[in-house]
Amino acid sequence: MDYAGIFTQYHDRLLRYLSGIVGSSEAEDVVQEVFVKVGRKLADLKDSSKLSSWIFKIALNTARDRLRERSAGDRIVLHVSYEAEPDKDRIENVADSRSRTAEEGAVRNEMIRCYLDFVRQLPKKYYDVYVLSELEELPDKAISKKLSLPLETVKMRLHRARAMLYQELRAHCRCYYNERGEIMGDLKQCR
Repeated sequence: MDYAGIFTQYHDRLLRYLSGIVGSSEAEDVVQEVFVKVGRKLADLKDSSKLSSWIFKIALNTARDRLRERSAGDRIVLHVSYEAEPDKDRIENVADSRSRTAEEGAVRNEMIRCYLDFVRQLPKKYYDVYVLSELEELPDKAISKKLSLPLETVKMRLHRARAMLYQELRAHCRCYYNERGEIMGDLKQCR
């Protein structure tokens, strides 16, 4: 198995395949990453008849890693700090540093402020559970323990909090996707 021959045979196919997964702007970088991995592991491949599926498996895993990185990087960072229990006055937002332009950054930061305003308006019993789940990323069992509530109560309150937020956001905000597929919003209608 000749590395140069493999590169020539699979480069364009991988580029098309990965463009559909990570987008054309990142596909070439991911293809290069795939070929680095292929070059390192090529000697470990025992059955050359499995070369194609092996390369495409590496490509898929590499693309998934890239999407995870992108997703983690694009997350809006929100800090919530507590003493003994959640306090509505302690939510702070942090500027979104991942936006491409100053205008997008301003729009996203306004979206965050609007979203947090709606979160603050939740009734306390729903607010506590929602903040611990969505902003602190605690699992339901940990929330149950922290708030001394039955697990089913936590699940019910979390569901109701999400439903309330969904209704408020639908009533007061218009969301859309920009050209890169990122969610944005027209917050002029937002309180």
